[in-house]
Amino acid sequence: MTEKERRKDMRDAYRRAERQRRIDLCPLTEARLRSLVDHIDTKVLDVGCDHSTRHAVSWAESEGLEWTDLAGGIEELGGYCDCEIVMNVHPDDVFGR
Repeated sequence: MTEKERRKDMRDAYRRAERQRRIDLCPLTEARLRSLVDHIDTKVLDVGCDHSTRHAVSWAESEGLEWTDLAGGIEELGGYCDCEIVMNVHPDDVFGR
């Protein structure tokens, strides 16, 4: 194996590990995360973001989920308020699509 191939293998392994880390942090399936982000995106476009997670909380309640069970993982992925969830916790970024 050449040095160039070795570096490429290391880079690819790092990317796979980082993708898996994000997946492991995410407390939702890809479909549910997509539903959450779509819901929040619609609400933020309609009424804006007040820098809280009120739209995320309302989505969780409508899904029969406790937001407190989800918040830690979402925050670890960069979603500290509704607009940050839309920008930083997109399913394509989390699940590597």
